Amino acid sequence: MKTLRFEGHSDDTFGEYETTHDDVDNCGSGRPIQCVVEADSTALVVTGQYNRHGTGTWDIGISLQDEELSLPDWDIRVSFEGYTTVLEIDVPDDVELTWYNDGVRMEEYA
Repeated sequence: MKTLRFEGHSDDTFGEYETTHDDVDNCGSGRPIQCVVEADSTALVVTGQYNRHGTGTWDIGISLQDEELSLPDWDIRVSFEGYTTVLEIDVPDDVELTWYNDGVRMEEYA
């Protein structure tokens, strides 16, 4: 088991900074950055978006990747640090992350 930690930095970078240190820079566009977190035949989508409500903060959302998949039995914690929401998820060691910038897959992490 390992822990993933998602958070935003500045106005343009959202990523996972505990295990993989992967992140995506959207050049301050305000468009959402998504990460599909997959393991054990299930998956969540983690979405980070900066300044969505004009507040100068990072929002983080979580959803199932597909309604046909079962809900993962992973511990999930939410906290707040400065201008970013922080999302921590305890996941199996064989987890895979796939990154998207406004719905476009980031080949850099493929």
